[in-house]
Amino acid sequence: ALVLLSLSLVCYAAPLEDLTRELLNEGLITLDDDGLPTTECIVSGKNGTATAQVCTMTPGFGPRSVGCFTVWNSAGIMQQGCYSNQDVSLRTQCQKRVCLADNRQKGVHLCCCHGPLCNA
Repeated sequence: ALVLLSLSLVCYAAPLEDLTRELLNEGLITLDDDGLPTTECIVSGKNGTATAQVCTMTPGFGPRSVGCFTVWNSAGIMQQGCYSNQDVSLRTQCQKRVCLADNRQKGVHLCCCHGPLCNA
């Protein structure tokens, strides 16, 4: 099994972009059986509950990766979930290991992050 895992990483390493490779090396994301970037995020349920869920990169235009997000206001958390976007957007908008945003302004806030359950 170890040999297959090594071969799998070699096969999928070529199309991965710099951010995805960086996050893999830091242990902030993993690759699923199909070689897609994956992480674990807190995801809001329809009944107001939040649970941990494995999130996989969604297909789309250009190199992509996956992270977690939280949206909140002064009353509390409005939504949590998975965030899959182009590497360039994730690199400039998301923090590693923790979800942070500027709370000095009133209104709705959004943060995104890389790492297992970083939006908890």
